[in-house]
Amino acid sequence: MNNQEPKSRVQRYNFNQDPNRPTRQRPRKPRRWWPWVMTLLTLAIAILLVLGITHHNNSASKTASSSSNSASLVAKASSVSEQSAYESFKDKYDDFNDNGITVSQKQKLQNMINDESNSAVQSREQKLLDQAQTKSSSTQSSASSSSASSHNPTSFDAVHTFSSVDDAQNWAQASKNQWLQAGYTTYTITSDGQGNYNLQFVR
Repeated sequence: MNNQEPKSRVQRYNFNQDPNRPTRQRPRKPRRWWPWVMTLLTLAIAILLVLGITHHNNSASKTASSSSNSASLVAKASSVSEQSAYESFKDKYDDFNDNGITVSQKQKLQNMINDESNSAVQSREQKLLDQAQTKSSSTQSSASSSSASSHNPTSFDAVHTFSSVDDAQNWAQASKNQWLQAGYTTYTITSDGQGNYNLQFVR
C-alpha cells in the first residue's frame, strides 16, 4: 500500500500586510490638459485687451473727428450769420444814403451798430458808417435854409442852424471824423433868440 499523504491544503498568508491598511494606489500622472487651458486663457485675455484698445482708439478718433466737424459747422454757421447781419445793416444804410445821410439817419444806424452783439460785424458796420457823408437834417428851420443851401452840407466853415440843441449835437457827433480831418478841433452851439441853434466849428 502506498502511504500517500493527502495533499495538504496550504494557505498562504502575507504577514507583512495589515488587513486594515488601504491598498497602495498607483500615483496619478499629472493632467496634461491643464497647461493648455492656461495657455488658451492667456491668449483669450490678450486678444480681448488688443480688441479693447483698438476699439477705444477708434472711438476716440471718431469723437475727435466729429468734434472737428461740429466746430467746422459752427464756424460756417457763424460766418453765414455774420454776413447776414452785415448785409441787413448795409441794406438799411443804402436806403438812407442819398448823396449823404442826415444826422437822424446816422444816429439810427449808430444805434443799430451799438445793439450789434457780434464785435466783428460791429466793426465792419462802424467802418461803413464812418465813410458816410453827413448832410444837414431836413428838420432845420427855414431860417437856416438860406445859410445851409448856399454851402456844402459838409462845409464846416459855415454856420449850421438847427431847431434844437440835440439836433445840433447829434449832427456834430455824427460828422466828427470829417470835421476833425478838416482841421477843426471843437464846436460851439449858440441860440439866436428865435428858437434856433447855430452850430459853428472852431479850428
